[in-house]
Amino acid sequence: MTQNYQCKICNNTQGHQLVLAREMMFGFRDEFLYFKCPVCGCLQIAEIPKDLSKYYPQNYYSYQQPPTVTNKKFKKAMKILLVNAYMHGLRILRYAPYLKHFTSLEIFLLSILKDFSKKQSILDIGCGAGGLLQKISEWGYLNLTGIDPFIKDDILYPSGVRILKQAINEHSGKHDLIMLHHSFEHLPEPHNALENIHKILNDDGILLIRIPVSDSFAYRKYLNNWYQLDAPRHFFLHTTKSMSYLAKNNGFIIEDIVYDSTEYQILYSEKYCRDIKLIDEMKYSSVYVKECVKLAKYLNKMKDGDQCCFVLKKTNL
Repeated sequence: MTQNYQCKICNNTQGHQLVLAREMMFGFRDEFLYFKCPVCGCLQIAEIPKDLSKYYPQNYYSYQQPPTVTNKKFKKAMKILLVNAYMHGLRILRYAPYLKHFTSLEIFLLSILKDFSKKQSILDIGCGAGGLLQKISEWGYLNLTGIDPFIKDDILYPSGVRILKQAINEHSGKHDLIMLHHSFEHLPEPHNALENIHKILNDDGILLIRIPVSDSFAYRKYLNNWYQLDAPRHFFLHTTKSMSYLAKNNGFIIEDIVYDSTEYQILYSEKYCRDIKLIDEMKYSSVYVKECVKLAKYLNKMKDGDQCCFVLKKTNL
């Protein structure tokens, strides 16, 4: 089925493929219409609900307060990894036994942050309660700010991390690194968001945008049961083509794309195929989970995973 909507990325109005998706994180099963643009490939919601509060309850994961720091074993692992990252460009194979203490995101961020001084300004947009910034503060970085319009109040942690109840267009100041970790897809106006980010990013700064992508094996296999569609919270499920279009038209260039999809693209999507909500348990055999982990690594290598990080730099508008 096709119908004419206007794509908010490339303005195309012809030949969109319609996709009917359900809210399945909390199991409301409310239905929402999405359409996939045949020009830029972006999968996007046809109409954003007027009231989203139902879909962001208090137990939504990003609102949870992060734990305070960690045990001695973790600190030892952190010290070893950080020293190695700074001295040897994150050549960490010899420290493999310690890597279980770190997520792939943390290792990736260390590879970026090794070129930053501890006093340079870092902004996390859509940070929730600020768990990732709290982690970065443990690494010794001092100038850390997060913004999120959906938190109840501003938060100031003893570490010095500031979390402000703000939207992008309400934020002032300049930053050397701006990050959006699975928040960009929640923004209703991506062009305006990038325009505002361009203003607050220093000229030699770096912009990281981590998002699910619909030009992926998982979307092709599961379609409306792809768990990262996450209706109606995700407004835009981008492709590398739609992100290139956004970047070019808002003063950015994509310098790198790092795929970091996980086994959950299979495990959680299989839940939805069985009409099981995300927060409910589903048992998987250890063999099956290992196969899914192996598949995720292969898909990342083939640039066909269902999420990635876009590394962007500013250009002249």
